Amino acid sequence: MSRTLFLLPDATTAPFVVLLASAKATLRLKVMEFDAPELIEAVAAAARRGVKVRAIFNAAGRGGVSENTAARSALQAAGAELAEAPHKLSVVHEKSMVIDDSAAVVMSCDWSAAGLAQARDYAVHTTHRHEVEEVAACFDADWAHQRFKPHGKPRLVWGPLNARQCTADFIDAARHTLVVQNARYQDPVMIERLVRAQRRGVALQLMAHAVHRMEAKEITTDVGGLRMLDDLGVQVRRLKQLRLHGNLLLADGARALVGSVNFSPASLDRRRELAIETDDAAVIKALQLAALHDWSHSRPIDLSEEGLREELERHGRADDAEHLLGPASEDDA
Repeated sequence: MSRTLFLLPDATTAPFVVLLASAKATLRLKVMEFDAPELIEAVAAAARRGVKVRAIFNAAGRGGVSENTAARSALQAAGAELAEAPHKLSVVHEKSMVIDDSAAVVMSCDWSAAGLAQARDYAVHTTHRHEVEEVAACFDADWAHQRFKPHGKPRLVWGPLNARQCTADFIDAARHTLVVQNARYQDPVMIERLVRAQRRGVALQLMAHAVHRMEAKEITTDVGGLRMLDDLGVQVRRLKQLRLHGNLLLADGARALVGSVNFSPASLDRRRELAIETDDAAVIKALQLAALHDWSHSRPIDLSEEGLREELERHGRADDAEHLLGPASEDDA
């Protein structure tokens, strides 16, 4: 039994293609956005050679997601079975696959061509039996639109079932260092947990989206959370060249939480999400090296109103700056 880290975009789509090619009997797949041609073909090829392929997508338009038209058409033509996500969930944001009931991959990445090539993301491949079985059990429950309940002491973190408690507990257990890469900083409880960690002496390294990459409706809440942390002296940085999409917590150089769960009420309380906790030495070492690289290739986020306005305007989003931050004062003109 083992766990292996795929670091994206460095790993490219190659490890996913290899895993898909290894499927002999069954393949379960959940992704939110799916348009990478090589992965569409790899999944379709599995179906054509007789693998029972099942994929769960959100209904077209749910959560602002594209219809994944090319993927749907190719998979259906190859004989794969497709199902819509349960309507009791606001959206399925989980990214996972299970191969032959013997291996699972828990991902922060969707399978979009742009995302896989341009974004910092993570995927953990696991052959631990109880983890594989649990990912498969949730897939089967969501496929049948039935209730799912995680098993025992969690290594897997599920939204909206145990994500809030498990994420808070993970932060609370940090004693010396905590690396945080997260796409959202909106949830008051998670912000409070980070504040408490800082106050008890934990050294925080926080990375977030560049402001111009935030959705217009999200800027106010995301920036508010980041400003609270900034006011306490916690430096918040953004990647210089890559887009941050992956969600990572790395505590004390010894434990990590990786997956789709972010610090927003929707992610913690309403969406189907999945993250995996690990203390595997090889995975932790790879994550430490990635975090060190990313921190050294990042820059502070200017969270002042002037800084926010300048960044939005520089990236052609002047209307968002005016709408969300208020009109510029005469002194700013």
